[in-house]
Amino acid sequence: MGIVFSAGKYVHWGVLSISLTNLLIILGMIVVFGLALVLPFPGAQERHQADEDES
Repeated sequence: MGIVFSAGKYVHWGVLSISLTNLLIILGMIVVFGLALVLPFPGAQERHQADEDES
């Protein structure tokens, strides 16, 4: 039984070459960033109502 070290798979797009693992990590980061822009912060609604009650 041996450990096989093989080269990763690469995606070639024109002059750009990136490993599949790094491409998936970058895509995941873009998805998380997009969700952070769209989804509200937890507790923001309660804070907004508390500010309205004080004024």
